Amino acid sequence: MEQRNDLLTGESFTPSRSDQRFATRENQIRYNNNKARQKRKAKAQIDKALDTNRTILKRLLGDKKDIIKSRDFLLGAGFHFGVTTHKIERNGKLWSCVYEYILLHTKDDQLLISKA
Repeated sequence: MEQRNDLLTGESFTPSRSDQRFATRENQIRYNNNKARQKRKAKAQIDKALDTNRTILKRLLGDKKDIIKSRDFLLGAGFHFGVTTHKIERNGKLWSCVYEYILLHTKDDQLLISKA
């Protein structure tokens, strides 16, 4: 078989399998761990804001079906309005979602918060 270069270290090795890309199993593990770490690091800021938003909504809603809170109240609680997971249309209105919680902007800067 021909020589190949390890994707992590760049060292030259003779593969024992046709699909082998790393000289050792340890190099493969380190390569994949580094790749996963970079992915987590890239998403960390957004994931932290989403987790904060979900925690705030969970605490506010508690066992209630829905509540109405002001935008200023949510801002004061640390809510990040620019970060949501998705949007859904319900009864002809567009709701912003943070995981299982949904928010609808109503009049006078009020938000209806409910669990989907």
